[in-house]
Amino acid sequence: MRLRLFVFAACVAFALVAPAAQAEQGAAPGAATPPGRSATAGAATPSGREAPAGAATPPGKAAAGPITRAAERLPEGDTGIASRYPADAGIGKDPRVLLNEDFESGDFDKARWSEVSNKADALSFWDDVPAASAGKKSLLVTARLGENTGGHLFRRFKPGVEKMHARFYVKFAPDCDYVHHFVTIVAENPPTPWPTGGAGELPAGDKKFSTGLEPFGNYQRFPPPGAWNFYTYWWQMKKSGDGKYWGNSFTPTAPAVPERGRWYAMEMMVQANTVGKADGRQAFWIDGKLVGDFPGIEWRSAADLKVNAFWLMSYITDLWTKHKVNRVGFDDVVVATEYIGPVRSRDRPGRAPG
Repeated sequence: MRLRLFVFAACVAFALVAPAAQAEQGAAPGAATPPGRSATAGAATPSGREAPAGAATPPGKAAAGPITRAAERLPEGDTGIASRYPADAGIGKDPRVLLNEDFESGDFDKARWSEVSNKADALSFWDDVPAASAGKKSLLVTARLGENTGGHLFRRFKPGVEKMHARFYVKFAPDCDYVHHFVTIVAENPPTPWPTGGAGELPAGDKKFSTGLEPFGNYQRFPPPGAWNFYTYWWQMKKSGDGKYWGNSFTPTAPAVPERGRWYAMEMMVQANTVGKADGRQAFWIDGKLVGDFPGIEWRSAADLKVNAFWLMSYITDLWTKHKVNRVGFDDVVVATEYIGPVRSRDRPGRAPG
């Protein structure tokens, strides 16, 4: 039986809480595709419901190694890079910004994206935008079962960074069902211009780690599109009951289920660890509020493995949905080395540096 694992941490307001426990959940094979899941009735949940036969027991393990770097309080609200650039005007020129995409060009700029997946016209431009956006276009990803699995935009950064933030606005169509995989940050050595597979495999500590911020339905326990969690592969991950390595899930104790039909400002962060220490971290924000914070992760065993890719995707398969068509909108993407925050309203002046 193929299983997927959970790591739970308290929802963060001001206190920072380390990962506490893990349980297991299904995963689907396919090294050439984003790491998968399979629906497994009765899988363990945060409340400790009974796991299927053969599943590892819910109690989990924390990341190996001592936590030697104190977890700093993370910023929130309108205090990040975007606060200096009302409506994101000029934000791409900030030296901390690695990528800025507002989709206003009506094209996919190869200077911004090293690989584009657009099978069966999965990618199109939409005239629905977030309220704070200065633009008139957004990206619409349409997954049509039997024709495609959605689409993606992928960007590799060289030489890579120690910490990466990615902010994106997202809107699930009112009839969008469960998604399979979603927006992901990757560290890989050697880097390629395109995303690589690895589902069910334990990555080497000097070669790769990845984490996706994605909604997960937990076998229909949450309404579509699911509750936000990190779906994570790294060399310290826990083995599944079938002997393979399906992604571990880092989930706030208070489920955060997005309402379909409205825009959200999502931001995710990955901080690489000091080699030999479990002082790495990942966190995510919703509309500027810190919702999930997971310190104490030993992401890598070699310093030359850098955080070096951003993967904007909506990957939807019939493992999780029977809806024929599922649409997801994206807009105002910024990737940077520091906290970004939501788009600042154009009628408010930008904050002064400092």
